[in-house]
Amino acid sequence: MIKKHFRLVIYLSLYFLIIAFKLIINPTPFFDWDESINAQVSREMIENKSLVPLWQGSVWLDKPPLPFLFFGVIMKLTPFISPEISLRITSLLLSIISLLFVYSIFYKATKDKLISLLTVIITSFIPIFLQRSQILNLDVFLLIGWLGYLLFVQNFWLGLLFLAVSVLTKSLIGFYPVIILIIYHVVLLWKNKMSQGSNISKLSRKYIRTAAIQIIILLVWYIIMLLSFKTQFWQQHIIETHFRRVTASIESHFGQRTYYIDLMKEQLGLFFWPSAVGLLLAVVNLSKSLTKYSDRNKWLNTFFLLPWFMFLNITKTKIFWYLYPAIPQFAFLAVYPLTLFLSHSGKSRAESRDATRIVVNKIFLYLISCIMLIYIFHRNFIKTNFFTTFYSKPEDYYHLALYAKDKCDSLHVLVGKETREANKTLEDLGLTITSTTQWGDHPSIVYYFGKKVNFIYDDKFKLKYSDDCLVLRRDDLNTSHKNKNLRLIKSLNSYHLFKKN
Repeated sequence: MIKKHFRLVIYLSLYFLIIAFKLIINPTPFFDWDESINAQVSREMIENKSLVPLWQGSVWLDKPPLPFLFFGVIMKLTPFISPEISLRITSLLLSIISLLFVYSIFYKATKDKLISLLTVIITSFIPIFLQRSQILNLDVFLLIGWLGYLLFVQNFWLGLLFLAVSVLTKSLIGFYPVIILIIYHVVLLWKNKMSQGSNISKLSRKYIRTAAIQIIILLVWYIIMLLSFKTQFWQQHIIETHFRRVTASIESHFGQRTYYIDLMKEQLGLFFWPSAVGLLLAVVNLSKSLTKYSDRNKWLNTFFLLPWFMFLNITKTKIFWYLYPAIPQFAFLAVYPLTLFLSHSGKSRAESRDATRIVVNKIFLYLISCIMLIYIFHRNFIKTNFFTTFYSKPEDYYHLALYAKDKCDSLHVLVGKETREANKTLEDLGLTITSTTQWGDHPSIVYYFGKKVNFIYDDKFKLKYSDDCLVLRRDDLNTSHKNKNLRLIKSLNSYHLFKKN
């Protein structure tokens, strides 16, 4: 297997070594928002031996527990390694697994190693995917679960395992692959309704029964959570996290109607228009061969991730990393036009044995491939220097949190005026959810302070205890701490740390 796909093995090995070297040599603080939140929740779950996500000791019902438990175990098993390194290397390894699955899916679609390898290379250097490969994230679990389910769907237990990975990572969104496959087999049954005893009909009915059992098994988690947390789980996990994000632009995540199309165009760069051509070409080519069951399976492998991109375009909440699972789809479509030269080569062998034409096609194929690789190299190593591109750095609030760790029992952080005003506007518009105010401006403060942090959204507050500390921004100094019996103990540019006398 390794010998047959040695180019893939070499590429993924180099990809891992280059990124791992960068992560180890230049460790940076956890990226604000998702990365620092993921690290904190993972740490709390393991420290408190909880099977439910926790944020500052309180249950956080927005997300399922699997990735947090996984990362928490990694932190526990590697106390001798900085989490900023161990968890990011773990995310990188998971990205490598996802790229292996991407290769396998599209190799099944084309039966060509070069096309599949180019898909992997393009995917791995699309900015969003490249960023996710270098930071602690949950999205890679979702992609592994989706693609793993499609690859191992014939095996009940392996299929269930990968479906569980995606569901226990992103909840209802995790059911995406089983929904796609059920629709696929229902269509097959409809097309073969005149031949009830056909093998295709039997296979489709068998799969639908299997899928129903797998879904029922995974629904047990929802039943347990509903029994444990009742309306709290229903409201926060089902209504707010899923349905409201589809129907409303929650928490300032606004964007125009074509947000995801524009974002995909930006991410793909010069590969965007070839992917549009590839989409049309794939539809035309596969439409010519719908009589064979194997050809119908090519439809499934070729367009498996496309419905996700289509779904994104009807949602109201616009968040850039939602695009992540659709990236391999468009990377594949960008190189799909090259299959024309593969088919021409095959036709030459079968019909005319025209060796010259075969050679010309191969030369052209490899020439185009080289141009693609040069563009990827230029975009990531010359136009943007990969080795000096980092997604976080030691900011003032990071240093302040570390300093306060030994000085304060608890930390109160008055969020910036802009955040307070934006939050008030969102509340008036009904665009907040239960967890909106628990993050503040910089949730990484919670991770690096290591103790209780209270984010304040109203400047009318009062500190209770002598070891309580308060963080103020410069523009709040003249309005927020007057007559509150506070003394300044640390200033870091725009951030100021006070302690109660």
